[in-house]
Amino acid sequence: MALTFANMQSEVANQLRLDLNDANILTLVKRWINLTIQEAHSRSDWWWDQDREIVQTVIDKTAGTVDVSASGTTVTGTSTDFASADVGKYIQFSSSDDWYKITAVASSTSLTIESGYLGTSALDDGTYTIRKFYYGCSSNVEKVLSVTQAVTKQKLKLVHFKDFDHSLLFQDGTGDAFLMAVWGRDSSGNVQFAVYPYPDAALNLELKFKKIQADLSDDSDEPRIPNNWRWVILSGAMKRGLEYVRTDHTDRRAEGKAAEFEGGIRAMQGDANQTDDYHPVIQSRETRGAFSDIPMLPPQYDWRQ
Repeated sequence: MALTFANMQSEVANQLRLDLNDANILTLVKRWINLTIQEAHSRSDWWWDQDREIVQTVIDKTAGTVDVSASGTTVTGTSTDFASADVGKYIQFSSSDDWYKITAVASSTSLTIESGYLGTSALDDGTYTIRKFYYGCSSNVEKVLSVTQAVTKQKLKLVHFKDFDHSLLFQDGTGDAFLMAVWGRDSSGNVQFAVYPYPDAALNLELKFKKIQADLSDDSDEPRIPNNWRWVILSGAMKRGLEYVRTDHTDRRAEGKAAEFEGGIRAMQGDANQTDDYHPVIQSRETRGAFSDIPMLPPQYDWRQ
């Protein structure tokens, strides 16, 4: 039988002889369980915490021409197709290499930039590039593990943002992306990332990621941890509970449960890292050499004598 949140609460309370009818005790027990689940979740990129999603790349927008006054923040377009989806993107004018963040779009021919245009004179009928620098993940993403692209047969290399910025120093071109860097969070609080070079075609990026672990709340909720490992969660929750009920320094039961929890985590890691493709190979004595790997034993125990 699968251990639900309610089952786990009862088990912890019974082991610690606590009364779940006491609202304060019930709150504590629930918190001990959820804290332990979060702790176990943080110990590894468990296969049961992983998922995938598709993020589509966006190509640059260059149609039409634009006008902007010196120090101005309003950009007026002619034959442009500005859209609300451009908010958060960046615009570069033909007059310089600077990029300006787009903060609002009033119409297909009018947008607002975050900081004033640095040109010493107005730009009239200038060309421009609107580019999407950052791609947001869904709210379920805690950590990006890998990104692949089927059309270009590319697995993007995940690099530190400093190395990513170093790449941008050499060129500012477009093409098939081969680098990516996680870069903070978007306005909704979701993980976002940047790719390089900037895509020149709309493609699907497949993200494999570690899911956020939400706290259990309903009694019928179940942790994502497989049922055969949920005893590890019980051990960790009881460790916290034993620390709560401990009355003197001679009570070492919490330390015992802590060791049990840590042992369970190590066993989970060993089990989760195994694959069906791995099998130990037993070699014959002949292929291993003349007993060179067998330690020397006292004569009375050495059958080779």
